[in-house]
Amino acid sequence: MEPRQSSEHRSFPATLPWSTRASSAPHVPGGPSEIIGNLTALLRDIAADPAVDRPFTWPTADQPTTVRNALHPLGTCGLLVREGRSARVILTAEAEHFLATGDELYLLAVLHAHVRFMGEALDCLGDGLNHEMLNHAASHAYGLKWEALDQVRRRVYWLRAAALVDFWSNGTIVPNERGQRFLELLELADPEDLPHRRQRSPHPSELPSAPMLLTTRLEDVDQAHLRSRKRLVGYVAGGTRVASLMRLVNAAVPSITREDFLHFCIAEFGVIESSAEQTLGTLRALGLVTQVGTDTFAATALAASCLASDEPLDFIRLLHLHVALLGETLDALDDEATTSTLLRLLAERYPDVRLTRDDVTRRVALFLETGLAERIGLVVRRTGLGAALVRTLPLLDHPESVAVAVPGPRISAEDGYSPQPLEAGTNIAAEVDAAALAAEIVQAATDSADYKRFERAVAAAFRAMGIGVEVHSGPKKTDAVLVLWQSPVSRLRVAVEAKTDGAGLVTDDDVKFMRLRKHRELHEAQNTVLVGPQFDTRVVEEAAKDGVALLAAQELADAVVRHSRTPLAPYEIAALVTVREQGAWEHIWKKAERRQEALARVLDTVWRSGNDPVDVEYSAGALSVREIRRETKGVLDSPLDQAEIEEALAFLRTPYVGGVVQRGDDHAVAAPPSLVAARLRAIAAAIDSTSRNTAGSIAMGAPSPSAPERSATPRTPTPRPEGAPSSSLVRAWAQKQGKAVSPRGRLPESLVRAYRSAHGFTDD
Repeated sequence: MEPRQSSEHRSFPATLPWSTRASSAPHVPGGPSEIIGNLTALLRDIAADPAVDRPFTWPTADQPTTVRNALHPLGTCGLLVREGRSARVILTAEAEHFLATGDELYLLAVLHAHVRFMGEALDCLGDGLNHEMLNHAASHAYGLKWEALDQVRRRVYWLRAAALVDFWSNGTIVPNERGQRFLELLELADPEDLPHRRQRSPHPSELPSAPMLLTTRLEDVDQAHLRSRKRLVGYVAGGTRVASLMRLVNAAVPSITREDFLHFCIAEFGVIESSAEQTLGTLRALGLVTQVGTDTFAATALAASCLASDEPLDFIRLLHLHVALLGETLDALDDEATTSTLLRLLAERYPDVRLTRDDVTRRVALFLETGLAERIGLVVRRTGLGAALVRTLPLLDHPESVAVAVPGPRISAEDGYSPQPLEAGTNIAAEVDAAALAAEIVQAATDSADYKRFERAVAAAFRAMGIGVEVHSGPKKTDAVLVLWQSPVSRLRVAVEAKTDGAGLVTDDDVKFMRLRKHRELHEAQNTVLVGPQFDTRVVEEAAKDGVALLAAQELADAVVRHSRTPLAPYEIAALVTVREQGAWEHIWKKAERRQEALARVLDTVWRSGNDPVDVEYSAGALSVREIRRETKGVLDSPLDQAEIEEALAFLRTPYVGGVVQRGDDHAVAAPPSLVAARLRAIAAAIDSTSRNTAGSIAMGAPSPSAPERSATPRTPTPRPEGAPSSSLVRAWAQKQGKAVSPRGRLPESLVRAYRSAHGFTDD
């Protein structure tokens, strides 16, 4: 069906099929009155210089970013295309036409042609809906099961920017006459024709039989082997697709030299030599290729049998033997699921195998390619063929119910997120459902009818990261004060202000920065953090001037989930609640996650070498740092450097771990990875047990002790009751409050009570 045309406007671009339109709407900083101007400025900047690794400043922002960072939230919206493999982008013909004419309706038509539920959202509004109702329509009619309202709000912002709808003060979005005329010019998707309306066939699919060699290998697999599989798939020239793997394996039949293989990859897939080297390493790690000579490689017997069958499903079966949670991911797709839901489900079932979102996406892509799964809107579901295959695969066992263990006190499901402060002696190694808490943070941020719900969720989030929380709340009071343990004599106090907004945007009308300064002084805090769903440009500007850190609800939710997998140190968490440079927080996460990945990869490499007959005969299974770097180069996007490998080996050599032993300049494995993991879990349990049972254990948020007094004769301090403040702290506080207090002797009970009340202590 061709789009209808208007005599007023140039013919709009043809709308792409629903399956190829992007699910995510483009995001540009600013409010509805600013985003088209900001987008125009970015497009003109790129038209003048297509390089992406250079500075760019949005017209409504003070701080510069980069063109690459500015482009990322735009997604696939039909305005820009990448120029080959270079770090350059060029404008599409549609973007050039928009810049030449400034036609806002044409811009919206381009977005509609490339993004799902753009014009359809305008059509669904009818006589008027709020964001929640529109999100329900997207889910019910179009199969777009968004967990939060962000995507709906993005679309409404663009409709408001082009003056196609009116936004009422009660949160209702109503199409106007201009919007109704524009709607007549668009080609809209019919919900009844979309994939989510199709029903799965009740008849089981016929599953092709596997080669005998592969069938025997699958039957012999035990739980130990399934636990030893690799999480990372690694880089593959041509992408992680069965079609690419088949071509690469075929090149190694009957055998191929390293040089010829590199030339094959370069010629067939247009990659550089280092990428071809990484591909060879990946194929070896996946059990598809093995070394048969000094510099010669050949397809393994299993890979050759799969190639001979010419059945893509056989490669999925073979990959399941080497890739962690591959078949288990297919098993988890019994119901429709988004990537986030699938990631959470796998984390609950297999807490010892930490997949990333990218890991899950790659596995799902293999299922989609081979017909084992199908995409329905934003969700993926297993097909009948996928169900038939997963019943034949050996799967890793998992407990019936496992909670995600994260630092922080337990959150009760019965009485909500407890707003009580974290006391000294609290065990901060309790179990919290990180995914559920993350969802609550995002949802509560837009629940203006119950602002305390968001305050409770924010407090629970910081506790989940092991931060002490003093809850105050109430009129003219700050919502909470965070107390971060920095050192034995230092604590960082941060005042927290949580702001909700039904439309998802905190404006300068909602925030009084002078009041935030008073709250900070009242509670003797060094910093203030403002938490909300999103912030408009003026709030961002004022916060930068006043030294107030801004923390979006989604950022905090992501931090809770990532901290559950990679706990950060107190000084690292401090970057979340203080003013920081753009990208600094992400850099901290990446470094922490990289350390874990380096440790796991180094141990896996020396373990494989210690069990490789060729390596054992040649070097007794020992590897040098240089050899470990070469072996891991092909399975990581960014190869490990020498320092990372040496740090990992030093940790694994300690008697507490006993994972490797050093022989001159080489290292050999001393225990299976599963045993090393068990030792680390036992150490964690011992530390947790000791900290839980030791009287006077201090949590991250405990009040800071005073500096010790110098004395010629050492004195034995008199023990004070658990949770009681030191006299020096009370005296220092009283002096700041202008209260008369003697420098020595017993403190009045009334003064101690006043101190405890001001600092959130509770009287048992």
